[in-house]
Formats: sequence, structure tokens, C-alpha cells
Amino acid sequence: MKIPFILGIILVFSQMLFSTPQPDDSTQAFISKEFYHSHQTSIKGYPYIYYTPETALAIGVGGIATFYTSRELILRPSKISLSGYYSTRKQYKISLTPQLYMLKNRYFLSGNINFGDFVDKFWGIGSTSPDMKNVDYDSRAWGILINFQYPPLLQFMPQNKSGIIYDYYHYLIRDARNNPGLHHPNLIGRNGGVSSGLGFTVVWDTRDHIFFPTAGGYYQIKAIYYMRSLGSSYDFNSYEIDLRKYFGFGDQEVLAVQVFASFAAGHPPFYELPMLGGANLMRGYYQGRYRDRYFMSTQMEYRIHLWWRIGAVTFLALGDVAPTMQKFNIRYAKVSGGFGLRFLFNQKEKVNVRMDIGFGQGTSGVYFGMEEAF
Repeated sequence: MKIPFILGIILVFSQMLFSTPQPDDSTQAFISKEFYHSHQTSIKGYPYIYYTPETALAIGVGGIATFYTSRELILRPSKISLSGYYSTRKQYKISLTPQLYMLKNRYFLSGNINFGDFVDKFWGIGSTSPDMKNVDYDSRAWGILINFQYPPLLQFMPQNKSGIIYDYYHYLIRDARNNPGLHHPNLIGRNGGVSSGLGFTVVWDTRDHIFFPTAGGYYQIKAIYYMRSLGSSYDFNSYEIDLRKYFGFGDQEVLAVQVFASFAAGHPPFYELPMLGGANLMRGYYQGRYRDRYFMSTQMEYRIHLWWRIGAVTFLALGDVAPTMQKFNIRYAKVSGGFGLRFLFNQKEKVNVRMDIGFGQGTSGVYFGMEEAF
């Protein structure tokens, strides 16, 4: 698998060397200078209390700062999000997520830094892993993900970017408890370890707004190669395809559609396998309730403004995991759906606080977060 990695690196650096800047939008000359003064910094914080299948009852604080790295007319807002929680399961997590748009959106830098102790669950691997007792175990993890994107790979598609990714994740299993799966000698990663990988991405982003899109789309292909030469405990590769499309109906209604797929090759530890569930994909299922080398999902969400700063959504999703592409079987496909409320937290940048209730097959979950699920 070293050949595609080398080709990817060559592709990435060739674009950095030979890509040309996009011309300025000629319409900017007709916009008054007063518009530039609207690029103001906003800092907002909030306390929260919520319940999810992953955390149980949790209390925390969070905040988001939105700002602009310059006063360019077409520049998108940058943000820095910070949050932390403590749950009744005696687990906690602290997360810092910066996203910076620079030089008329030609360059984009994002990061995800997190640290925490978790009471996690493991049911085994596969689409038909059974419900069982003693699925809990104690873990500690910290990681950093850096993504730098630069000018278009294809000059006739100005919203297109190429990017370099570095991912570091240190995972420690503090206590396997009586989880039978974690005591299996053939389970890769049963003692934890380090994942350290370098990769590349291609993104085509035509959304009219990054926090609450009402038109356009977001399309990303990502590949990361984890190697012992980079300090990784395991040699494996991770691939993702994320396709999103937004349809607006006036100023009050939006239909959002997403198709998502992730794949793992080589020898990934069980905690790095693609997982079904969580706050963004297949809401209603515990994140990791089903996991395997391949995961595919599609979901749609209808969003509507109700009154004042209050909105509502309803969503439906279909997805599953499998050991190979040929092993996907519609008989075992999982369905989830639900509804939620939105509060317009930042009117200027259209940032919502969301609360969703998701239902799966014999399971459910309540989710609280900042921004939309996708």
C-alpha cells in the first residue's frame, strides 16, 4: 500500500507548487467599504446538560468564537470551538476545534484536539454482533488531527481544494473489565496503542454557508496511511467518501442529503474500524454498536424555521457495516430516524445549538451539540 501513498504525496506537493491563485471577483469593486466592517468577531459561551447513549447524563460548558482572518469580501468565517463535559459514568472529554479560512478561501487549516477518559462499549465486530452483558470497558484517549487545504486541484472548479492530513491518536485501555471480546487473543488493539498517519484529501465545497447551508454541496474524498515508520503501533489505511447536497425552499426550509462511506485496510485496531452510530451518522445507535472494515450510510434531514430563533428537524437514515463490499446484505441493514429542535445561537453566522432524539432498531439516543449534524 506504499505506492498509492507515495503517489498521493506527489499529487499533493505538485498542486502546492504549480497551482495558480484564483482571480479576484470583479464585483468587489462595486461593494461599499462599509461591508467590510461587518466582519466582526463574536464570542459566545453556554452551559449544557444532556444525555446520550455514549455518555449517559452529562453536564458541561462550551463556546464558539467566529471571526475573519482578514477583511476580504468573499472570505468565509473562521471559528474556534471549545467544549468539555463530565458525565455520571465518571467520564470526561475536552475538545478544541479550530477552523481557519485564509486568503479569499484559497487556504483552509483545521484541527481537532481532544483528551478524555471514557467508559466505552464493545459488542464485537460485524453487522450481526449480538446484544450481550459485560460490554463496558474503561479507556483513555488523546489525539490531534491537522488538515491543511490549498488551491484548486482542477482549475476549472474554483471551489476545489487538495489537502494534507496528519492524524495522531493514542488509545489506552485502562480496564477491560469482564468484556469477553477484549480478552480474545486475536483481537487487534486489545491493549490499545498509537495510530499515527499521514494522508491527503480532495474537497469540492459549493455551500452557500458553512454553518447552515441552504444550497450547494460538500464533497470530500480522504485517505490516511498509518505506518510504523511514523510512530504508529499498527500498519493500516483509512479511506472516506463524504457527499452532501442541500436544497433550499425559500428562506425557511432546507432538505439536506448525505451519502457516507468509510473503509479500513491492512491491520487496523478494533477502535479504528469504521463505526455505525453516534451524534452525526445513524443517530439512535451507540457509536460503535456495529463496526467492521466497511461502513456505508445515507441520510436525509428536513430543516424548518418555526418561530423567533426556534427551528425543528426530522431525519431518516439507512446504513450498515460489513467485512467486504460483497458482504453487504440489505436483510441486515440498520434504519434510524428521529426529530430535533434548533436554537439559533449566533444570528449573524447562523450557528445553531441542536438537540436530537434518534431511534434505531430497539435502541434510542438523545444528542446535544453545536452546528448541524452534516
